[in-house]
Parts: sequence; C-alpha cells; structure tokens
Amino acid sequence: QRRDVGALRFCSIFAQEAGGIYFWEGDGVASFEHADIVVLTAQPLSSDIACAIEVIHPQRAFYLLMRHFFASPQPHATAIHPTAVVAPDARIGAGTVIGPYCVVGTCEIGTGSRLDSHVVIQDGCIIGDRVTIESHSTVGATGVAWVWDPVTGERIVQPQIGGARIGDDCFIGTDVSIVRGSVNEVTSLGNGCVLAHGTKIGHGCVIGAHVHFANNVSVAGNCRIGDRAFLSSASVLRPRIALARGVVVGAGAVVTRDVDQEGVVVSGVPARVMHSKASHSGVPKIQS
Repeated sequence: QRRDVGALRFCSIFAQEAGGIYFWEGDGVASFEHADIVVLTAQPLSSDIACAIEVIHPQRAFYLLMRHFFASPQPHATAIHPTAVVAPDARIGAGTVIGPYCVVGTCEIGTGSRLDSHVVIQDGCIIGDRVTIESHSTVGATGVAWVWDPVTGERIVQPQIGGARIGDDCFIGTDVSIVRGSVNEVTSLGNGCVLAHGTKIGHGCVIGAHVHFANNVSVAGNCRIGDRAFLSSASVLRPRIALARGVVVGAGAVVTRDVDQEGVVVSGVPARVMHSKASHSGVPKIQS
C-alpha cells in the first residue's frame, strides 16, 4: 500500500492504537481498528491498512525488531548492590548484577546474569551464564520430607542436603521456588528454560532444555521433563512423573502418569492425551 505512515510505535493486537506496528499470524480474518498502521504478515491481508510487510515469520520479525530497540544493555562489570548479602566465598561471574536485598550463599553464578531485588540463592547452587532471576524468587529452597516416629509420635524431618543447578540463558520470573535435591540429588534446569511467575519446582527434578513453564505451575519432586515441553498455567505434575520431549500440558491439567509419546497434548483432571493439531493456542511454534 503506502509507506509514508510517519512515526510508529510497537503495539499489541489486543491493545490497538493508530500509528502502530503489529504482527499477524492468525488463521482467521485479521481485524484492525485503525487504518494508519503497519502490519507484519505472512500472507496478503484484505484489511484496508496503510502498509503490510510480508515476511516468512511475522512474530519472529516483530520480536527481533523489539529486541533491537528495547533490549537491556549487557553490563561489562560485575555490580553488587550495597544492601545485598553475599557470602565471602561465593563465585560471581563477570558482568553479573546482584540487586537490592538479595541473599547469595556459598554458590556459583556465571557471567552476565541478573538478580533483581530480594532474590535468594542458597548454598550449593550453580547458576549459569546470562540467567535472569526476577524479584522474590528462591533457588535452592529447602524441601520438607518427614515421617512420623511410631515410638515417640514426633515428626522426623530429613535434612535436605542436595543441590540445584540452573543452565545458561534461563529466565526465572517473580515468586518462583526451586527446591534443592533431597539427598544426593541435584534439581536441574537445562539451557534456555522459561519459568513464569509463581512456578514451583520440587526436589530432584531434572528438566531438559528450552522447557516453558507458564504462570503458577507446580511440579512435585523427582519429575523428569523432556526438552521443549510446554506446561500451561496452573498445571500440576504429581511426584516422579516423566514427560517426553515436546509434550504440551493444558491449563489446569493434573498429570498423574508418565507421558512417553513425544509432542502430544495432555489435558484434564486427570490428564489424558488429546487429539493432536498443527498449532496450540499460547504455545510458540517451532519454526522449520
């Protein structure tokens, strides 16, 4: 159409404004509230808009453009806020930033990572490179395993002496808890994992690379999750569950048995395998 659209700002399709730049990858008919906009699209649009730019992967192009303008600059020097409490023998990598009121135990944190305010990293944890941990999250939290003493009637609590390891390039949102291993276990997250706000990971879990946890996911102890799995909001895994690579767990689902088939969708209470389809709402597509 035309190119003289003037200054633009990035906009969401769910909060439309005039003078916006958007992307569209929907299967239905695109609906826009304003004409003086630019849309990145994979196919011609019937809408009467100022400019449509056809690209192979519109969402990818949109995200790359936003990252170009808004990505946080990487610090070159390590910075520790004066209110943070850091163990003298903690190993902190170059360019890592530790924010206000953080508590960092005897642990190892890689290069270029960022801890926002009030983050707690317990003793024995290993945090990789370029990891972001947002406020009020804890890595290496203490789990609670106990039995009743049949003689005295008291609760006997097992000490939790394992560790926790976070891979490179992970994002951990606010109010996330990752429990350390129970005995000699290491609770581990692979590279590139995303843990959205409120997620809880139990002791001894082994999580593959690029796994996505949406808001308020609860994973009980000793679960095994394959690469590129996607756990939707408020889903729950009972202890010792194994998920194969690429499994999608629906919102609010309760997984009570292993899922050994790759790439399937499970949903419901208890969760069952659903009919497969080409794409799933809210799940980023793996580009060919």
